[in-house]
Amino acid sequence: MNRLRFMPLWLTVGFLLIAFVMVASLMRNPPTVVSFRACDKVYHITAYFCLTFWFCQIYTQKRVRWALGFAFAMLGVGLEFLQGLTDYRTFEYADMAANALGVACGLIAAQTPLARTLLAVERYIDRFVG
Repeated sequence: MNRLRFMPLWLTVGFLLIAFVMVASLMRNPPTVVSFRACDKVYHITAYFCLTFWFCQIYTQKRVRWALGFAFAMLGVGLEFLQGLTDYRTFEYADMAANALGVACGLIAAQTPLARTLLAVERYIDRFVG
């Protein structure tokens, strides 16, 4: 685990991201920026990328990251089944695949220097708050 000083803040933001994905996945009319069929998959990939990448910045151990990736992929599967139980959302295997692709991209991005973004933000804040 990184030595992040603002760990409670970063975890709160992360759990709010999870809550947003869950609510947006199950609400009747989820928010959209652009509305056409292919954009739906972009939203799925982006959401699960953000979840995975965010938490991989907080938890840097390889085993924990793999566990996070698995957990977020299963979250996507579970939410898809819940959508299938509603009369206003649809169950789609393609959405599960898009979610898994987002998770995979998040895990890959976590292997790059971008994974130190939260540390850089904390250092930036330290320079001004000191």
